[in-house]
Amino acid sequence: MSPHTNELLAHIPDEEFMSMTRNMKLVSLVKGQTLFEAGQIPSEVHYPVGAVASMMIELSDGFSVEAHMFGKACMVGVGTIGVPSFYSAKVRSSGLAYSLPVENLRQAWQTCPGYASASQRAMQRVFRQLSQSVICGKRHSVDQQLIRWILISLDRTLTEIIPITHQELSELLGFRREAVTLALGKLCETGLISCGRGQLTVMDRQKLETLACDCYWIGQEKPRP
Repeated sequence: MSPHTNELLAHIPDEEFMSMTRNMKLVSLVKGQTLFEAGQIPSEVHYPVGAVASMMIELSDGFSVEAHMFGKACMVGVGTIGVPSFYSAKVRSSGLAYSLPVENLRQAWQTCPGYASASQRAMQRVFRQLSQSVICGKRHSVDQQLIRWILISLDRTLTEIIPITHQELSELLGFRREAVTLALGKLCETGLISCGRGQLTVMDRQKLETLACDCYWIGQEKPRP
């Protein structure tokens, strides 16, 4: 799997790409694996090329909620370089990623202007999407938030299959399992998705996109259909 699969690395100049990837290592990430905890200063960042990781915010009651997800569009480690992380990063879908020591990333910011510019744009998208997720949580229904989550998941991975259970999804989104099951059932009845044991498959992304709220489309590089 080439590092070019990661969109943050895909379009930087060839010389910068060679410089960046020289110190990278291809690793296999496993579902449930913790890349770093809240309060830790990570020693490396990850560029997913198949794996998906969740930005988890820990609550005082012991629960945690997914605030963002990282995949092939970005790197895992946003906002953690040299400072304690405000979130924990946990692998949600098993797959491959390229790891890079933080010290090499810092060097790249100084010597790879194309990458530095792409990284800044990516971080702006992440924080914009974080802000939009707050608005979505306050203004939109469980059904709309679920559709947004499904589409973002597809944007982060390489397949139409999302490995997740109803219980895991309810915990990530912060909804009761019954509400998530009801919303998934509606999408299954219309043929937009199918649900199996421990996974859901998107059958018609195009139609699913027409049902998405504006919160999904803000920050996207393609126009709303």
